[in-house]
Amino acid sequence: MTVDERKKLAEKWVEAGKDKLGNIIVQIGAANLKDTQELAKHSEDIGATSIAVLPTTFFTPKTLDDLVDYVSQVSNSAPNTPLFYYHIPVMTHLPFRMEDFLNTAKHKIPTLVGMKFTSSDMFDLGCCLCVDDGKFQMLHGREEILLSALAMGATASIGTTYSFTGKLHHRIIKAFNQGDMETAWREQYRSQALVKLFTKYGDRVCFSKTVIRMLGLDLGTVRSPLSKLDVSQELELRKDLERMGFFDWFR
Repeated sequence: MTVDERKKLAEKWVEAGKDKLGNIIVQIGAANLKDTQELAKHSEDIGATSIAVLPTTFFTPKTLDDLVDYVSQVSNSAPNTPLFYYHIPVMTHLPFRMEDFLNTAKHKIPTLVGMKFTSSDMFDLGCCLCVDDGKFQMLHGREEILLSALAMGATASIGTTYSFTGKLHHRIIKAFNQGDMETAWREQYRSQALVKLFTKYGDRVCFSKTVIRMLGLDLGTVRSPLSKLDVSQELELRKDLERMGFFDWFR
């Protein structure tokens, strides 16, 4: 999406979420610092609850200090808005441990309140949860291992399929909190089966939009370089979903 499109979408979310949503976090990471700063300022101006920032992904920070400095410059453009760092190493390819990031950034970024932690590194997640006695909010970002994150102490999560499987994952959380591990495992394995379909049908954006359309809400198509499913692929996807019982247990 262009910067202008992202601004318009953020404005609509803030407008639609007023008096309905407790928190609206706008992801403002872009391909360069200036666009990211512009989106950060815009998010603060429209009243977003907080912002989340990805690092740049072509010219990337080479050291941990470079990364902290980058996020600090972004935070200066929205000095009154809480900031989450968005850690997704499979996309950013940054090797830094997030415990080290938090311990360095906490002295330089006063608006830093936490992180979206989209990684399977449970050791690093646990270490982050212990920084300054749990000062930072850690939003776990891999629904296929939600149960693992809960076991490490995470209390919040953000995931692509939550858009249409919220109840499934709430059942995982409820079962875990009640010590009903049989139910928690069963529901987690269902979540994993769904995520495994991503690899068969391409990316999770196209996959999710297609499934959501099957459930009655058309969110439009995707843009190149992503590719949409053709009619035969959509038919096969529906059959796969039916075979796994998705239309019964996603509710």
